[in-house]
Amino acid sequence: MGEIADQSLRDVEYTHRWYRVFLERLQSDGYRFRSFDDRLTDGDLVARHDVDLSVGAAVEMAHIEADLGVQSTYFLLVSSPLYNVFERETREQIAELEALGHDVGVHFSTHTYWPADEQPSDSDLLRAVRREQAALAAVANAPIETISFHIPPAWVLDREFPGLQHTYEPQFFSEIDYVADSSQRWRDQHPLADELGAHVQLLTHPGLWGETDAPFAARIEQAIAAACRDIGDLTRREFCVEGPVAVATTAEVSEESDV
Repeated sequence: MGEIADQSLRDVEYTHRWYRVFLERLQSDGYRFRSFDDRLTDGDLVARHDVDLSVGAAVEMAHIEADLGVQSTYFLLVSSPLYNVFERETREQIAELEALGHDVGVHFSTHTYWPADEQPSDSDLLRAVRREQAALAAVANAPIETISFHIPPAWVLDREFPGLQHTYEPQFFSEIDYVADSSQRWRDQHPLADELGAHVQLLTHPGLWGETDAPFAARIEQAIAAACRDIGDLTRREFCVEGPVAVATTAEVSEESDV
């Protein structure tokens, strides 16, 4: 790894404090933060977040960026098993992301529709993407057209699709510098190990970061536990009239059910 002059950045920590210092370093290096809708020029950096695990975690990072005057794009997994973009709290979180000046877009999972090694026709791909974009548009103010592929299969990398702009096409991937924290790979390959070029795409996953450092597997387990708690609380509020501890017997359910 190349020499990292700033001692506070040498050892990567997946903490909000480290992330803030990292952004400040990029700003001091002269990078301007841009949207995927912008035409990139020298010195431009597009910051992208794939929101795999938690929209709440995304809001925390969004506040850090807003404090620094940084604009980024949050790609939401409409097909997520861990959060529901239509649920009220999530809708409010999406609105907060936009109110802070950030873009939102679709984090599209091909795996929801096709096996990883099965490439759909361009028309089938576009049709599925448009459905999810319409779903996000129902709860967001102005989602961008660009999408980010979730766990991208090989057939999406470094190629273009008719009528579809995405974060892995050449202009955002092979033709510029691309750095990502996927699976916390930065622990082994520092994002500042080599001098970054004139154009950069920076990918982070908000659910991998927190107030204190933690390894990848622990972050995944934390997200699962939090999602289960949220679903439990929501379901109890919806169906348990007497509160979280009220549980009806099978006989009572049979007598009272109207379905």
